[in-house]
Amino acid sequence: MDWLYKNWSKLSLGGAAVLTLLIFLFIKPSDTLLFLIWIQIPIYLLHQFEEHSRNGFKNYVNKTVFKVSDEDYPLNDKNIFWINIPIIWILMPLFAILSSINPLIGLWIPFFGVINSLSHVIFSIVNRQYNPGIIVSLVLGIPVGIYALMTFYSILTISYIITGLTVGFAIILHLIVLLYIRNNYQKNSLTKI
Repeated sequence: MDWLYKNWSKLSLGGAAVLTLLIFLFIKPSDTLLFLIWIQIPIYLLHQFEEHSRNGFKNYVNKTVFKVSDEDYPLNDKNIFWINIPIIWILMPLFAILSSINPLIGLWIPFFGVINSLSHVIFSIVNRQYNPGIIVSLVLGIPVGIYALMTFYSILTISYIITGLTVGFAIILHLIVLLYIRNNYQKNSLTKI
């Protein structure tokens, strides 16, 4: 498992290429909404490659956010794996598949991508430095995510309740990740006392 913990993000680049090819081959061009849901996944895989393939995000969060200088990081390879795989590699494709029944099922996916991308922009502005993941966020995550949301809202009549539930779900997933990271940081801090 150690090899997988350290190298899964490097597989994201190939996964993004293969998935993009499959999306263009099998999602009908006329099914715009389904296409816009599915295309979020390879964009996010590229984002993960930028974030994690050279330990950039791990080092950034541990050193810049948590101010941890030693190698006993609260955000380590194992934690990063278990944060990303369930959401991006399992939950997103599952909801994308279910979106073929009703595209609103996958509406949270572009909201999730935009929220995550904006968080990278905010961290870069606040800390005035490169934040691993910001390039894909700026070039693809925000523009494609916003385009997807604009398209959804121009084609479908989406109620405020559905919007609230969808945004809420995307935010809850981010909060779960933040709480997980914070709890690991607190556990790490306590073991050093």
